[in-house]
Amino acid sequence: PICFPVTILGDAQTRRIYETLSKRLRGLDMELNGEFFYPTRQHLNRAIIHTDPEEMAAKGENRDTLFHKLPLLEQAISQGQAIEISRTKSFYGSGNVGRFQIFPLQLIYHDIAWYLLYELCESGHLVMGRVNRFNSYCSLVKIPSRGLEKQRESLAKAYQLLENGWGLNLGEPELQQLELAGNLKFIEVEVRFYPPISNFIVEGERRHPNQKIVLGEPDKNSGEYKFIEYSIKLPPRSLNEFIQWVYRYMDKAQILSPPELIKLYRDWETDRKSTRLNSSH
Repeated sequence: PICFPVTILGDAQTRRIYETLSKRLRGLDMELNGEFFYPTRQHLNRAIIHTDPEEMAAKGENRDTLFHKLPLLEQAISQGQAIEISRTKSFYGSGNVGRFQIFPLQLIYHDIAWYLLYELCESGHLVMGRVNRFNSYCSLVKIPSRGLEKQRESLAKAYQLLENGWGLNLGEPELQQLELAGNLKFIEVEVRFYPPISNFIVEGERRHPNQKIVLGEPDKNSGEYKFIEYSIKLPPRSLNEFIQWVYRYMDKAQILSPPELIKLYRDWETDRKSTRLNSSH
């Protein structure tokens, strides 16, 4: 039997293609007693916001987001056209609001949401932004199309940054240029993990292409390693996202270096204990 694993992840176009294909193949599925469409695989990640304009309209849940202009956005990506988009809210205190002109490079699904990878026309700065955080305003700019060769060149630079770093923050313009030129000093981060979390960390052999895992001494009774040490060199822009990952494991993780991350982690521990103490009163 042929089985169709489907991962939609809030992609309206994929959902409609799947629905059309399903209708055409239902006869074959009946002949095979339902084996044709049995879901042998599933992907449980899902978008946490509305992504499908048709679905929004049907439910009366319209949103002023860039999801309403996906056809124009995808056209600009595939033809190397410049567009002007807009954002009215500043997230994380960045202050990046108003209209600005970009070359959109790619739509990327990550974890819980869709992101737009783009390059600012004025500066060449590469940025990753949540699609739903841009307004529905989207207009072609009277700049000659730069073609797919330049699109691929910029996309390769963006993926170099993603591979170097941790998370989706691609850095500020000046440091980004230094990093792409190979002139930015990376920071070595070392974290010690203890059981049972250490077992989970060891499993992630491909969590990051530049990671190193050193196994500690085995426990004579359980056979588990008493600890493991996880080390990685990261650009400064990635430290905040990395520490957020470590925070998940709380008292089963100990940051060994660098000093600035040790201080961040201790401050977080102090705040957590203070919050717990106050709530108990």
